[in-house]
Amino acid sequence: MWKYCSLFVLLFFISSCGSKKTAITTSEEANEAVSYKSLGNGVASISLQLSANNTFTFNLKSIPQPGTDEKPVKISEKGTYTSDGNWKTLNFKKPKFSLAAIFDTNYSGPADFKVIDEENVKINTAKNTLPIWGVVCEKQ
Repeated sequence: MWKYCSLFVLLFFISSCGSKKTAITTSEEANEAVSYKSLGNGVASISLQLSANNTFTFNLKSIPQPGTDEKPVKISEKGTYTSDGNWKTLNFKKPKFSLAAIFDTNYSGPADFKVIDEENVKINTAKNTLPIWGVVCEKQ
């Protein structure tokens, strides 16, 4: 009888641990809606994370070219976004950079993004890649 009771307690303990792990994973997935990260390149490290609470974080750090005195360009911005299907309108609050320079239409088409004004850009999250500053960023 003692063997059956301890086996039951052991099975109960193992099954309880498994359900907690699933709950944590579900919570983490709900926190982040969409994420883009730059592929390996010699230009910049770029990330854009859109969270489920309609906020986003944008980070860019340029990679200075060898043999130059260039200092890295660093941009770290947080903002909010609104959704219209797969299109997300990112609102940068008084950015210290040009959105048109970062989201350069020379490196993309109108199906990727649209710069609306100095503080807003609309991106298409249905795409698996997003060109930012001429660098291909892949959906995670």
